[in-house]
Amino acid sequence: MRSLTKLFIAHFFLLGFSALLLSQDCETCFKKGDCRMDLQKGYKINSQSRGVPITIQDTVELNVVFYGQKDYIFSFCTDKELYPIHFRIIDPESESLIYDNSEDRYIESLGVGFDVTKNLKFKINILGKTN
Repeated sequence: MRSLTKLFIAHFFLLGFSALLLSQDCETCFKKGDCRMDLQKGYKINSQSRGVPITIQDTVELNVVFYGQKDYIFSFCTDKELYPIHFRIIDPESESLIYDNSEDRYIESLGVGFDVTKNLKFKINILGKTN
């Protein structure tokens, strides 16, 4: 009976460890992939780059603080089979829509600058239609 318990514990740990080996790290997936910005040789990822796991038709909401006197480029990308990406920028205080990329044929990148520090909410979803 005692050896059966040891065998069960060893089996449990081996299964758990092998699941970790087969898992995928999504936190750094923005560093590689099918993004158009990856094809540009001079593109550098900055300190605020983030990857978020999302599935088709799900919506992710991100609250982000942008500091004044700085320029930002918002770039959204996914696997080439899952485009387009729909994102909206919302003022969290008034809940008013600031920008919706569906009005610009689902562009992937947007450059903005802020005079003062600003808190914004992003709503992002993958539509899953191929281009």
